[in-house]
Amino acid sequence: MSQDPNQVTYSLLSLHLSHRTKQLTDYISRALNLESHLPNSTKRYSLLLTRLGEDDLARSTYLQSRTEYVRRKIRAMQHPGAYGSNDVDGFVEAVAWLIVRVIKNSGVVYRDTFSESKMASNFFEWVKEQVEGNCPHIY
Repeated sequence: MSQDPNQVTYSLLSLHLSHRTKQLTDYISRALNLESHLPNSTKRYSLLLTRLGEDDLARSTYLQSRTEYVRRKIRAMQHPGAYGSNDVDGFVEAVAWLIVRVIKNSGVVYRDTFSESKMASNFFEWVKEQVEGNCPHIY
């Protein structure tokens, strides 16, 4: 008994399409990760991922890239005690200013890009992680 040629063609096409969709999703999420500091790019790549049914991936990629950005910026700051400087207050103020600025700017982009209300809770969780993760000894 032989299979229907249309069924075989459909199976092969479906397999090929799912593989290509995965490649495209990976490519777009990498691009979103690299360009998350650009609001228009964030919107464009997030919309493409949403069309591919990967809205969770779009949100998590955006927020993770913003987390990495904050960590890179804090590491790049001159820490108190480095080069004989002992300005702890200035350092704390700079870190606090950086975190608040990134949260504020990320919030504007997040709100414009991800409009569903269920997505807002993910952003609030991320904000909490940023404050607690970068200031663990406060609590």
